[in-house]
Amino acid sequence: MRSPKKGFGQEKVKRLLERLNLYFNKYGQLDIEFLAYPLATIQHYIDYTKSKGIKIDEIEYEFNKLLKKSKLVIPNYAGVVQVSKDQVLNECNKSFESLLFSRHSIRYFSNVPVQNEIIEKALNLAQRTPSACNRQGWKTHIFQGEKSIELIKWQGGSRGFENEIKYSILVTANLKAFLYYEIHQAYIDGGLYAMNLINALHSLGLGTIPLSCGFTHHKLKLLKDFNIPENEVPIVIIGVGHLLDNFNVAVSERKKISETNSFH
Repeated sequence: MRSPKKGFGQEKVKRLLERLNLYFNKYGQLDIEFLAYPLATIQHYIDYTKSKGIKIDEIEYEFNKLLKKSKLVIPNYAGVVQVSKDQVLNECNKSFESLLFSRHSIRYFSNVPVQNEIIEKALNLAQRTPSACNRQGWKTHIFQGEKSIELIKWQGGSRGFENEIKYSILVTANLKAFLYYEIHQAYIDGGLYAMNLINALHSLGLGTIPLSCGFTHHKLKLLKDFNIPENEVPIVIIGVGHLLDNFNVAVSERKKISETNSFH
């Protein structure tokens, strides 16, 4: 975030450590490496918080106790890293590989307004997304200024940087485009489109952050306040903005494909 609060997140880190201890006791013999990334993140959290003059002795004690009994060597792939606008712009269009590796989720933006022409170009690029029988059942709803901030507050997962997102795109899928037995196809097609749109926006030099819409029916009904038809299911909100010259992003390490893939 642009200006993190001193001492933020202590209760959440304590709960995380409790859960990691529970995981170690139940499953530590099966997959101890699972603990590596969350423990690396907590290590960076401790270092950062102490550097701001905040004492977190209880957290540090519980962390060291779990680290000792797990016997893990903490990898250095957590925390935040500073990225420059020039870096992103130089890399995002070199190749498809550089496009993917130069994209980050951005939590604060410059005050330069987002031009509709850039959004329309991104929408045209995303329109190349494949879909079931080429039905193209996706919809986009673009919000600006206070309307965008209201939508982000409805989503509720951006506390601390809600006011940064003055331009957002709600991607939905039109249920009328799908047959009664295609219960998941709307989310598949909508998800494919949303990822293409995110990559298109990135290729055009804009920063983005995807915000999930997996909520209860009661909360989803409130989308009527934003004039979203009942036959449209929300897929994701994409926060959009121009990049600052320099900004921090979270280090989001990815799993090895050996952990997520099987050849058949």
